Amino acid sequence: MRIRWLAIFAILVLVELATSSQVSASSSTAIVVYDHGFVTNVVWAPNGNFNPVNRTSTFTQDAPIIAAYLTASLYSANLTWLWYDPFGQLYLNNTHREQCSTSPCTLIDVIGIAGQRAATRFGEWSVDLLAGGSRLYTDYFWLTPITTQYNQWNFDVIRSDPFRGHCNLTVVIHPDNLTWTSYQISLPYAANLTAHELATNRPLEVTANKDKFVVSFGAAQSDGYTFVLSFDLWYGIRVNKWTGGDFAFIWQDQPWQRTWVDGFHPIPESFSISLPTGSRLVDLIGINVMVLNWNVTSGDRPSVSFTTILPPRQEFGWTLLYQDPIWLSSHFNSVASPTVVGTIYGSQQLIPAVPLTVGSLSLWSAIMSVFLVTASELLSPFYDRTGIVINRRRLQYVALVLVVIFLVTTAYQIILSQSLVHSLR
Repeated sequence: MRIRWLAIFAILVLVELATSSQVSASSSTAIVVYDHGFVTNVVWAPNGNFNPVNRTSTFTQDAPIIAAYLTASLYSANLTWLWYDPFGQLYLNNTHREQCSTSPCTLIDVIGIAGQRAATRFGEWSVDLLAGGSRLYTDYFWLTPITTQYNQWNFDVIRSDPFRGHCNLTVVIHPDNLTWTSYQISLPYAANLTAHELATNRPLEVTANKDKFVVSFGAAQSDGYTFVLSFDLWYGIRVNKWTGGDFAFIWQDQPWQRTWVDGFHPIPESFSISLPTGSRLVDLIGINVMVLNWNVTSGDRPSVSFTTILPPRQEFGWTLLYQDPIWLSSHFNSVASPTVVGTIYGSQQLIPAVPLTVGSLSLWSAIMSVFLVTASELLSPFYDRTGIVINRRRLQYVALVLVVIFLVTTAYQIILSQSLVHSLR
């Protein structure tokens, strides 16, 4: 009978050891871990024990806190909670001297999320728990973003020079079941701004204070309200024209200047830019972004479209380079002859792999050849006062090479300018 009870007791001990882990953090610290994880809020049962009813490993950026808990048996230990963000950087380090009055007990460490720096660090976080300097375990959780608004920009570049353009901005707001009565935006480059409700075309009241515009909804609106801002593009859009009819349409996007929220939420955006008639896209370069995956729709008026997600509190922008042959033809035909245009265009052509234009290389070779020829003559034996011993024949060879470069580049400019003249006529 005693042997049977001893066998039952041994089985119970093995089951208990299988469902828990024992770690000796030091010679004087023994910890038996029963459970661990994360909860959105801490709930205690009526008997005072911890109740992980809302345990999860996925949190949104608007969660007030994230609590990491440990249920274990221990007498006394120094516990260190190390919180690492998705970039692998140590975000928070908390050390507590813990004791269990009754075993097992639950110990908790908390990190603030909503409105804190942590709210903008999306992805997989990790938490290391150390006992007396030894790691007990590593837990992981994920922080996901919340979309509070979506913006769709439609630019219409009507004329290159003098610049004339128009924009329709469609805004969809998702205030998480809150109510919004107005919308504030900063547009220093806008003029003649109007607003209307998308579903009904109902006009919305707009008040302006310098470059800030406030759109009044007329009444409190719930989640998913959509409206459109329509304005002309005048001030603040830099359009640079270069010889050859190349233009740069530069746009800078600062989300914290057009929303009244705290700036912790990312904003999905889409862009569509229609270019003037007959234009040709050269390139699209992003600001604060490595790659922009854009699509081009060809036709009489080509258009460019792409999407992006603006990280919280980060400036975003792009530069669209395009050519406007119609502007080039009409502009130069009215102010200069085709011969002058061709000469200027030919002299400003860049040389591949060399940061020089054809005109600058031609001028440089001409000046250097004159210097070298003059130096070779001054070093002639007939001028024995110099006292310098240099092989003047080599200087003459170099000068001859520079003269050849000058003649070749000059001939290239003449041929290129004449071909352009014929194409403009």
